[in-house]
Amino acid sequence: MTEQEKNKYYASEMQGAPLIELIAFRCTNQMAVWLKSRGLTEGRDYSAVIRRLLTKAMEEEGFDRNAI
Repeated sequence: MTEQEKNKYYASEMQGAPLIELIAFRCTNQMAVWLKSRGLTEGRDYSAVIRRLLTKAMEEEGFDRNAI
C-alpha cells in the first residue's frame, strides 16, 4: 500500500462507522513489535495500523466496508 493509499484510508476511517467494538487477539511478540513500530513510523496508534491491514485483507476476501 502506498503512502497516498494509507493516508486516504486513514482519512476515510474518520468518516465511517464509529468504533464501538473491541476485539482482542493474541499475536507473537514479533508481530506486536512490528505493529507498534509501524504505528510510530506512520504517526498513528498501532490499533489504526491493525484496522488498516485487517480491512485490506478482508476486502481481498470480499468484505465491502461501504455496504453496511
